[in-house]
Order: sequence, then C-alpha cells, then structure tokens
Amino acid sequence: MILIFVASLNENMKLAQKVKEQLQENGKESEIINLVELNLPMYDSQKEERDGIPKEIVPIIEKMKNCNSYVFISPEYNFSLPPVLVNFVAWISRVGDDFRELFSMKKVQLATHSGSFGSNVTTCMRSQFTKLGAVVMPREIITTYQNSLNEESSKKIISTFASF
Repeated sequence: MILIFVASLNENMKLAQKVKEQLQENGKESEIINLVELNLPMYDSQKEERDGIPKEIVPIIEKMKNCNSYVFISPEYNFSLPPVLVNFVAWISRVGDDFRELFSMKKVQLATHSGSFGSNVTTCMRSQFTKLGAVVMPREIITTYQNSLNEESSKKIISTFASF
C-alpha cells in the first residue's frame, strides 16, 4: 500500500488521481489522503498536552506505520510549503518516542501542481523528508498552469518509484 498525501484541492487532487492510476498500472495499491479535509488544529505544545493527538489522524498514523512508501503532492505557497502540510508533519512527528518514526527509511515520491515553477516546494519537501529519515526519489513530477503533465515522463517516474 502506498499512501498519497495531497496538501490542497483542485489541480493537486487531479494530479493525485493521475498518480494513483499510474501506480495501479504498475501493480501498486494506493490510497489518497486529503490533508485539507482533515481540518487539523494548528499544532502547538499546549494543545498537544491538553488534547493529545487529534483523533482524525490516529488511523492515518497506523496506516503510515504499516506501509513503506508515500507520495506527497503539494502546491507551492510563497516559494515554500503550504501550512496544511507543515501542520500535518508537526502533528505526526509527535507520535511515539522518535519524531522520525513515520519517515525513517520510507520511500517518498514528490509531486506538485503549482501556480509558479513548483521547484521551490519540491526542494523544501525534499529537505524536510530527507532530514526526517526518508529516502526521497531523485525525480519529481512538476506541473503548472503553463506546463501540463508530461504523461510519458510521469509514467517513467512512477514506474521507477514503484519498482524501487
């Protein structure tokens, strides 16, 4: 099972559907998780002490523990990561004794549909997930309003990810 995390709606969700189809073509089962619809509270240590881990992400955490591959699809916000993605990672890094537990040695594929170039968000995701212990694939899937999905390239990237 590969979990596909999407940090926005609209074009990034369309890209997630395409990635899911391409994973299926490679014999891989996947599930899309929409981070926006989780509607998580903004992380802070006092909320965590008072309320614990939000119940909305407990089943996702269990799924993450039981799989070895993720796809993160995120738009670029102000040349960086969107708040919904940062907040999700903040919450899940609080599970267990090791903040890297849900990322350590997990294979991660990056993708984006962005209003600008998209390379800034993939660079930020690569840095964060690598430091959390993930093995981030070398190529990204980047689409913009000016540059639609290159199906041939995307299929190669997903095929490599699926076979790695």
